[in-house]
Amino acid sequence: MAISRKPKPVNVSEEQVQAIINQGGSVAITNEPEISEPEKKNLQLRLDAELIKRIDESRKKRAIPPPRHTWLLEAIHEKLALD
Repeated sequence: MAISRKPKPVNVSEEQVQAIINQGGSVAITNEPEISEPEKKNLQLRLDAELIKRIDESRKKRAIPPPRHTWLLEAIHEKLALD
């Protein structure tokens, strides 16, 4: 193993340290591929009050009632699976 001398201390002013810190930098580049979500679009849905009441009654029958949005998505997926 090689023996080397102790490095000599470098005198750096606080201003120089702050200048380096304030330069900022960029985020490290990762080699992981970006996972893109499918494009989502908003949809306005108008439902009869009686239908909403029936949906809410169905939701409340479950052990953990899902949000109305989730219930509607599940219903849509079930319908599409039947087709």
